[in-house]
Amino acid sequence: MENSPKIPSPRVKRKDRAWNKGKAVGPKAALSADQVKLIRNSLAAGKEWRDLALFGAAIDTMLRAVDLLKLRVSDITDPSGAILDEFGLKQQKTGEPHRVALSASTKAVLDTWLSIARKLPDDLVFTGLKAPNLYRALSRRQYGQLVKKWATLARVADPSLFSTHSLRRTRAAYVYEQTRNIEVVKTLLGQKTVASTSAYLNIDKKRALDIGRKYEL
Repeated sequence: MENSPKIPSPRVKRKDRAWNKGKAVGPKAALSADQVKLIRNSLAAGKEWRDLALFGAAIDTMLRAVDLLKLRVSDITDPSGAILDEFGLKQQKTGEPHRVALSASTKAVLDTWLSIARKLPDDLVFTGLKAPNLYRALSRRQYGQLVKKWATLARVADPSLFSTHSLRRTRAAYVYEQTRNIEVVKTLLGQKTVASTSAYLNIDKKRALDIGRKYEL
């Protein structure tokens, strides 16, 4: 008698394991003022104008990556080509209008980068360094890789704790620490509610930890 063909057993569908199961996931770390200075000095010393312009604009504007990377020269310059002190945009995530400001130092570096790259008004501001990538927007993945590189320049113990949101959070956290004015930070971030801003900066948890430290056993 011939052996009966084996009937494959039905495949049991495996439940996908969550990528963050067992891992501590939370807001990415912000940079300290000293770390920001160290990164700026390192990029300036290497004459990495694109990266220095991107880093400065990210810190100053506190924009989400999706909004920062789609900026065009005409968004940040006046008709004569001068870099604006502040400019408006429509946030992709919320659809709401938002205004941001640039520091004098960031304006100067942006002007240098636009001049070196010979950017025209319709060109994207933050692109690759050489043609043809000089006319293609940086991807969020590329931006994230740059942030890890910058965190290394800042000599952080674990660069993986930093992401593009670290740059959005850095100045917001610094302003809050200096002023304790959550309304101001909410406006700077372009968020709709104080609750959203408090959660974004993890303020309630920080307050709880600060209070807890006062009652050691």
